[in-house]
Amino acid sequence: MLGHALLRNSLLTICSVVLLSGCAALFDDIDRPVNALVCDNFLIYDMCAQDMDADGVVEYVYFENSDKVFLYRVGTQEGLPANLKMHRCAQEMDDSIVSSASRMFYVSDETPYIERTDIRGAMMLSYISYMPRVASCNVAADQAQTLSEC
Repeated sequence: MLGHALLRNSLLTICSVVLLSGCAALFDDIDRPVNALVCDNFLIYDMCAQDMDADGVVEYVYFENSDKVFLYRVGTQEGLPANLKMHRCAQEMDDSIVSSASRMFYVSDETPYIERTDIRGAMMLSYISYMPRVASCNVAADQAQTLSEC
């Protein structure tokens, strides 16, 4: 009787370890962000996307040469890191650009070229959609500055 209980407990332990190992292998395959900071050239600008808490969702998109944030995720403007500054015409990102920019964090050396191209294209289209708002904001800010200097 004791031998059967010991054998049963041993088998249960071995089966549990095997099952848990199999579950761990499944979790290893879940896509996790490869990067928390991605910088690249889009149009004529060198831009960076930053994921502050490494959850795979972008918080800030900024110009690499000036560290000025021009796009930010709703609710993150108060948590701006000390090394970044808010651009005078910074815009809140909509869900579409958050989704596009966040895809960049999952790019690795194994990512197919066509997928990388798709991500860059989506980012460019999203950025271009914000250009009229940013341009009009810059013109208004420049005009206000010129008037205040007179």
